[in-house]
Amino acid sequence: MNIEDKVKDLSYMTGAINMMARSDVLDLCYTEHCIARMKERNITTLDILHVLKTGIIEEYQGKAKHEKLEDIYKYKITGVYLGDEKSKREISLIILVEVDSFKQPAIKIQKIVTTMWRD
Repeated sequence: MNIEDKVKDLSYMTGAINMMARSDVLDLCYTEHCIARMKERNITTLDILHVLKTGIIEEYQGKAKHEKLEDIYKYKITGVYLGDEKSKREISLIILVEVDSFKQPAIKIQKIVTTMWRD
């Protein structure tokens, strides 16, 4: 089984995204929509990074379109919001992930599309 066969395996993809977020080579790109929602909801880049490091992929949303890349998939990942200790809110992110066994790394976060409250 190659890496492309794992795109629908939420457990596998969660582990891969969590591990990537903990690495020193993570380079995040945010859409303008995501940046606007972050400001609107007082969600920081540290909150986003925490979700990527510790969150769980809840949903595979299918193959996504990208202007330059072909093997892009969309996921919803959810994790704890760090900004408010009084509540136990969670943040969900919609992320685009490239999966290509011929590249290094084979799984790479391409873009944070949006962020939202889970509740």
